[in-house]
Amino acid sequence: MNAWQKNFNQHELAIELFDLTSLHPLCKGFSGVVFDGRYIYLSPCNNGTTVAQVLRFDPTLPFDQPDSWNIFEITKINPDSRGFVDLLFDGQYIYFIPFYQQLGKHHGTVTRYDTRLTFDDSKSWSFFDTTTLHPNCRGFVSGCFDGSYIYLSPYQVDWNTTNSQVTRYNTGLSFSDKTAWQVFDTQQLYSDCRGFHGAIVHGNYVYFVPYLRLGKEYNGRLTLYNREKEFHDHQAWQSIDLTNFNSRARGFISGTSLGKYIYLAPYFDGNDRYGQVARYNTELDIADSASWEFFDSAIIDPGSRGFFGALNDGRYVYFMPHCRGIEKYHGQMTIYDSNFAFTDPNSWTILDTAIVNPACRGFIGGVLHNGYLYMAPFEIDAGQHSGLMIRVKLEFLRKSEEKRMKKENYDKITSRSL
Repeated sequence: MNAWQKNFNQHELAIELFDLTSLHPLCKGFSGVVFDGRYIYLSPCNNGTTVAQVLRFDPTLPFDQPDSWNIFEITKINPDSRGFVDLLFDGQYIYFIPFYQQLGKHHGTVTRYDTRLTFDDSKSWSFFDTTTLHPNCRGFVSGCFDGSYIYLSPYQVDWNTTNSQVTRYNTGLSFSDKTAWQVFDTQQLYSDCRGFHGAIVHGNYVYFVPYLRLGKEYNGRLTLYNREKEFHDHQAWQSIDLTNFNSRARGFISGTSLGKYIYLAPYFDGNDRYGQVARYNTELDIADSASWEFFDSAIIDPGSRGFFGALNDGRYVYFMPHCRGIEKYHGQMTIYDSNFAFTDPNSWTILDTAIVNPACRGFIGGVLHNGYLYMAPFEIDAGQHSGLMIRVKLEFLRKSEEKRMKKENYDKITSRSL
C-alpha cells in the first residue's frame, strides 16, 4: 500500500459514492461522461435491456441527492438510440457516439441533444444514421472535437470484423445534411489500419488510437490526420506502428493530450491487461524512436494496469481503472505527476477506489469539473452492470501527493546526513 492509500484510509470523504440505481433500477452500465458548462451527462451503454436512459447531474447540488439528477429515456423517441460508448460536446450540442445495440447489432445512430433546450423534451433531440453514408459506418468507440468537426473513431463492424471508416461531421452545417458528413477508409493506407479505440486532438493533428486489428491480434498502428489538408487526401494521413519501438506497444484505449505530449492508455497487449503507458513528444518526428517513451505502471504496483482511457487536469494524468481480466475488474486509478520525470517511479502513484466499496470498480470514462473527478460506472465484472457513481476530490489527491513528495525529500536528506 503506498502513501496515498494510507492517507486515504484516514480521509474517506475524499471519495463520494452515489448508487444511480436508487433513481431507477436500470440506471447502470454507463460509458462516458461530459460537462457542458452547466450539467454533467452520463452516456448509456448497456444495462442488460434495450432501454437507454441518459442521466444529467446538476453539480451545484449535492452529489448524493436524487433531486440533483434527471433521467431521460431516449429509446422512447427512437428505439435505435442506445448502446453508446462516450459522448462529445461542441459548445452547444452533445453527441452520443453509437457502438452496438444490446441485441448484438453494431449501429451508426448518432444521437444529438441541444443543451439550450429542455432536457426531457423530444424536440431537443435529433438523430443521424451514419450507415446511410456507408454500410460500414457503425460501431464507433469515442472520438474527438477539434473546434469545427466531430470525429468518430471506428472500431468494429461486427464482433468479428474491425472497422476503418473514420467519419467526421462539420458542426457548422445541418446535422441531417449528408454533405456535412465525410468518410475516409484508413485501410487505404495500410491493411491493418483499423480497429481504433478513441481519438485525440493535438495541434494540427487528430490521432486515432490503435487497439484491435482482427480477432485476437492487437494493434499498435497509430494513425494521424493533418487537419490542414483535405480529409480525403491520402497525403493528409500518416500511420506508424508503435511495436517498431516497443514490442508491447499495442492494444491502447484512448488517451489524453497535455503540454507537448500525448499519452496513450494501455489496456490489453494480446497476452495480458498491461500498464505500459506510451508518451509521444509532438515536437519531434513521430516516426523517430526518440519521440517515444514508455513506462510500465505495474512497476509501482502489479495491479496498476488495464486502463480504459485517460484524462488530465493540466498537471496530473489520470488513468481510468477498468479491468485486469475476467473476474478482475478493479478500481486502481493510476496517476502521473507531469511536473516530474515520466520514467521515474516516484512520479507515479495510485488510488484504489475499491477500498471504499468493493463494487467501486470497472469504470469507463470520466470528466473533471470544479475540483472533482467523476467516473462513469459500467461493470464490476463481465455482464454485471454497475450504477455506483463516484467522484474524487482532487484537492485531497494533490495535498496527499505534496506530503508524499516532502516525506521522500526529507528521507533522502536524512539518509545523506547519516
